[in-house]
Amino acid sequence: MKNKEQYTIFAYAPGTEVYAISRWHDDGDPTDHLAIYKARVASWHYDTDDKDVVYWLASMNGKQWGDSVEGQYVSDSFDELVTYAKELWKHEEKI
Repeated sequence: MKNKEQYTIFAYAPGTEVYAISRWHDDGDPTDHLAIYKARVASWHYDTDDKDVVYWLASMNGKQWGDSVEGQYVSDSFDELVTYAKELWKHEEKI
C-alpha cells in the first residue's frame, strides 16, 4: 500500500451534452479530415498510462459511437474544439 497515488479527475458526467472531434479513416488509415460532432457522454474511465480521461460517447439519438475518444478531443464548448483543431493543423500534429 506504500505506492498509492491520489488523483483528482475532471470528467463530464454520463448524459452530459458535449462536442467531440472525430477523425476520418480510409480503410483503417487516418486521413487529415475531421469533424466535430455533438454527442452525449455514455461513460468514461481514466487511462493511467496516458493520464487522461477516455470517453465512450453516444449520438444525440442514443446510438453508441464505435470507438472511445480521448479526453483532449471532448469539450462542452464547440468554439474551444475548433480552436484546438486549428492548432493541431497548424502544427501538423496527428489527431
